[in-house]
Amino acid sequence: MNVDAVQLASNFASLDVQPFELRYNQKLSTISSKTSAINKVKSALQSLEDKIYQFTKTGSSLTQTSTSISSEDYFSLTTSPGAEDVNLDVFVKQMASNHQVVFDANSTDPNDVMAAAGSFSVTQGGVTTNINIMDADTDISGDVTYSEFVTYFNDQFDGSIQATLVKSQGAMKVLFGSDNEGVDASFTLSADAASGWDTTVAAASAAPLQAGQDAIITLGNEFGTQLTSSSNTFEDLIDGVDLTVRKANTSGDTATSINIGDDISATVASLQEFVDAYNNAVSEITNLTQSGNEDEARGVLASDSTIRNIKNQLSNVIRADYDGTRLFELGLEIDRDGRLSLDSGTFESAASSIDFETLFTGTGGVFEAFETQLESYIDFSNGSLNRRIDTLNDEKSRINDALSVLDTRYETYYNRYLAQFTQLNSLSSQLDSVSGLFTV
Repeated sequence: MNVDAVQLASNFASLDVQPFELRYNQKLSTISSKTSAINKVKSALQSLEDKIYQFTKTGSSLTQTSTSISSEDYFSLTTSPGAEDVNLDVFVKQMASNHQVVFDANSTDPNDVMAAAGSFSVTQGGVTTNINIMDADTDISGDVTYSEFVTYFNDQFDGSIQATLVKSQGAMKVLFGSDNEGVDASFTLSADAASGWDTTVAAASAAPLQAGQDAIITLGNEFGTQLTSSSNTFEDLIDGVDLTVRKANTSGDTATSINIGDDISATVASLQEFVDAYNNAVSEITNLTQSGNEDEARGVLASDSTIRNIKNQLSNVIRADYDGTRLFELGLEIDRDGRLSLDSGTFESAASSIDFETLFTGTGGVFEAFETQLESYIDFSNGSLNRRIDTLNDEKSRINDALSVLDTRYETYYNRYLAQFTQLNSLSSQLDSVSGLFTV
């Protein structure tokens, strides 16, 4: 009786490599779990660094301010984090405006001829620019239409003055307006006699539709210190505060009051966001490195001292001395589990005597110390966690190589067993043949 040589060869070869295969796969599973766990720690630490960056990046601040104005009718305020405290009254004398000149086109159709010769001049900022009207003759017809003139003018004065054809009650006008507001954006127009527009343009330029003017505000009251701006926004009127004019006051109006000051409650809320991010990172590390007992499973990274030490190193940053100040004096304390808490009452009480902004975001401050410590873990090139993952990936590669060798070994075993069982079947067939000779 013959045996199934293929099946038996496969079974025997599998039994030979199975212990090694199980051991290698268990190692791969462990490596995968550890890599996933380390990436969780990295993610939590990155979130903590991202939160810190929200306070340290240019234009940001930990300390928050509150802004109030007695009326929003005349101007609006834009404050940057860390804006100076101020109580101020502001009176808006006039808004900034662009310069506008308009004259009648003596036509209702943009495609009608405007001129067949002459030049047109613009003086702005003390500089006079002359243009040849016939350079606008794009269709080389020997004359220039209103539409051609406006298009050519705008190409020549792009960014400074804009010409537009407007219609009112059937009549067409040519409107010129400065792109910017303020006295410095004002301009005058002129045309030579050959254009046929010299008198009309001169009269329009002498009586602008709207004169370019600066915005003017006064501090204190209507007759206080006067400030001007070429636009309707007074940038950095006070350090960290921009004021944008909306409407001019009427003479005799009461000035609008501005009050800007520290908002300690908002600052506490901002700092609590940091505390939450810190505790999230600590909780992640704690869960993954716990020793385990009958009530809780052993953490995947319980034997990894590098990960365990991160929690201690972060707590050392909290406990450090910062130019004579310790964070517990502000209500920031670490409990026995390594979690951080913020006592808002203690923090608010310290507000009058401690410069929070310098302490936390200044050079050598709390957040700089945290950023340095965190980068030692998560820096792409030199971070300890990335090096740890690289080590695990190297180990994974070696195990996969060993599994490849094991596949080759399986083939060797299989072929050997197949030859043996095939030979056995051959012998069995021969014996069956001999046995048949003696059958009566």
